[in-house]
Amino acid sequence: QTERLLKMTLEERRKEYLGDYVALKTIPTWMEDLKSKSESDGENSKEDLQGKKSLSEKVSLYRGDITLLEVDAIVNAGRWLNIL
Repeated sequence: QTERLLKMTLEERRKEYLGDYVALKTIPTWMEDLKSKSESDGENSKEDLQGKKSLSEKVSLYRGDITLLEVDAIVNAGRWLNIL
């Protein structure tokens, strides 16, 4: 089963989904979210965002049912955080 899925294109995989899904490309990055909020507030926070740029361009925050995300795996790392 795993090998079959790995050989599929994204479009082929999407045909296998049983219901609705959330594509990752539709979730804005932290930076995009901050920019849209500052624009809607009428603020010019370009200087404030400069220091956060590297991390905020890579991280997205999602609030919703994570089982609907179009990802290969969902991992619970809570146990490992206790060890660190």
